Amino acid sequence: MEQLKVERSIWINAPRERVWQAITDPTYLAQWLLPPMLGAEMKRDSQGTLFVSMGGMEIPVATLEEIDTPRHVRSRGLPDGLIETTYRLEEEKDGTRVTVTMSGFESLPADARHDRIAPSGTAWEKALENLKSHVTGTDLPFPEGYVAALFGFRRESEKSFAVERSIWIAAPRERVWRAITDPAQLEMWFSPGTSWKLTALEVGGRLFVPDPETGDETYVQVIQLLDPPQRFVTRSLPATPGSAEVTAYLLQEENNGTRLTITNSGYELLPEDGRWSAMEQNAFGFGMMLENLRAYIEGQDLPTPGGF
Repeated sequence: MEQLKVERSIWINAPRERVWQAITDPTYLAQWLLPPMLGAEMKRDSQGTLFVSMGGMEIPVATLEEIDTPRHVRSRGLPDGLIETTYRLEEEKDGTRVTVTMSGFESLPADARHDRIAPSGTAWEKALENLKSHVTGTDLPFPEGYVAALFGFRRESEKSFAVERSIWIAAPRERVWRAITDPAQLEMWFSPGTSWKLTALEVGGRLFVPDPETGDETYVQVIQLLDPPQRFVTRSLPATPGSAEVTAYLLQEENNGTRLTITNSGYELLPEDGRWSAMEQNAFGFGMMLENLRAYIEGQDLPTPGGF
């Protein structure tokens, strides 16, 4: 299979040690990588897992696999571990050339590969400009942030914008299917303490949370496609015209378990000034959801016990 990758490079007028600090120290990394509007911070634990701390939650986003100070560092995105990112730092003309390579796109579903390569390349061009500005002490040219694309979580085509996350679960597809379609099980991993109802598990059926006072249907998801145990697609009832989101669940057999891929689309219908922040936050949110789902199915404590 052809190896698909994204590679971008920039020269920075600073010593290699200073640039190394900016890409490996979580305190400095957050200052140019995360959009200020998220109000987020970064930390790394003793096992090399990098977390984004946001809204009282710690979200694992990557794990270090190889480090050679101050020459190169390699990490792998979480929770699926499919996309690998490598920084190479070389001394050049009294400064430092930074080259970032993302690889592993060939491991994604075939229809997602090229949709995720293009936004990742654009995002790294802007992220490296942010890195350069941070190191040289000037204002960030792109403060809105591009984290979803930088970690390979974003899909773009000519007609649509989407967030896509994936995880492998040590369970057969039928078990995962029940966990994402049975309202009683949804409550266990998605919204502990909040009940869901389903009119019927069929196309046109509505999955919703009943209002405890009025009984009205809230957070309504209408089933668009049902192909057990492979595909499940829902559309949210929009709060305002033109804002409906579609969420597609793809279940594939892999290594005696199941790879679940969630694609959340419809962001092209949002105003452009709100699209970026919505995609950034949902990229993290869907990753956390998948971690909860895997823990529930595999009999572990939920990493986000409060749910969503």
